[in-house]
Amino acid sequence: MTDSPRATRIVLAPDEAAELDRLAAAVSEHIEALEQARTALGRAAGRIAARYERGGPAAVAARVGWSRQHVSTLAADHRAQTQPADGAEAA
Repeated sequence: MTDSPRATRIVLAPDEAAELDRLAAAVSEHIEALEQARTALGRAAGRIAARYERGGPAAVAARVGWSRQHVSTLAADHRAQTQPADGAEAA
């Protein structure tokens, strides 16, 4: 068995530590905006794909780089949310 010296932890220079702290904070701040943008893209993809009888999910999937099956699921979810609930028909 070969013994190798363990690397010791160094103290970063103050400007390097500040840079890493600033960038980590920027990432944290933008995570929520990224999740909101992903949600909006998913809803739009489902809504647009649901407008077309055939080929909509494939066209949307090709445009955004997702699988056709994923977009088909989003379209089905959109249709389910926009259709009236059973028994809620006007008399």
